[in-house]
Amino acid sequence: MNYSMFSWFGYFMNFEDRIKIIADAGFEEAMISWEDEEEPWPIRKEDFPEIVRKNGLEITNIHAPFIGYSDIWTASRMEIQPKQQMFKDYLKDCQAFEIPAMVMHTNDLDEFEPDLDKGLAFFSELADAAEKYNIDLAVENVSRQHLLTFLLEQIDAPRFGMCYDSSHDFLEEQNCGRILKKYKHRIKALHLSDNDFQADRHWIPGEGKIPLNEVMAEILTVPTIRTLSYEVLANEAWQEKEPRDFARAVLHSLAINDGKPRQK
Repeated sequence: MNYSMFSWFGYFMNFEDRIKIIADAGFEEAMISWEDEEEPWPIRKEDFPEIVRKNGLEITNIHAPFIGYSDIWTASRMEIQPKQQMFKDYLKDCQAFEIPAMVMHTNDLDEFEPDLDKGLAFFSELADAAEKYNIDLAVENVSRQHLLTFLLEQIDAPRFGMCYDSSHDFLEEQNCGRILKKYKHRIKALHLSDNDFQADRHWIPGEGKIPLNEVMAEILTVPTIRTLSYEVLANEAWQEKEPRDFARAVLHSLAINDGKPRQK
């Protein structure tokens, strides 16, 4: 089993320093956000892959930026076309930079009335593009999980599946592991973290109340899952400590006995 960590984890520092910390902690992979970083350390997203690999890490996936996902379910075909082309371009970028998967959301947090036909048409076309470029498209279980359930039921494509986020899953009582149990074989990406059932904390596993032993028992039954990926944020107490100590604590929080030597 490999271990991966998201490139933004709550410490304000430049991209390469964050990647070095992930590598020094003992991770084999990193997840990256596919958008340019701005001041005070501007860097183009196209430069990320070389930096990650120069530090001895593989790239697990990219996360598409937050650019108005709810429009997918409400806008007309003409209005949504530029956004759809943008996501297709991100999939093409994955192929160009040899990145195996892209993560995206179904919707934003704002209130809206989804048109299921519009959403299905949008994601079906993206699923076709994912097949074309041979890239996994992992749609994350954010709020309104019924929309993701709908898509998983309707789109039966080898490259289309779910990014399972444990923190999101345990914020609403009607969820709490249901989508994981039913669709675990559709997992294309993981965002593992913990919370207190009150807010989307993205704490280190073990710092909150999520029954991650039960979550992991489900995940480890899926033979196609070869990387455990953490999307975590340092809380105020951790931000007073060294980021390398934080990253090492993340690595060991859910480590399984796979025979690989790991730093302490």
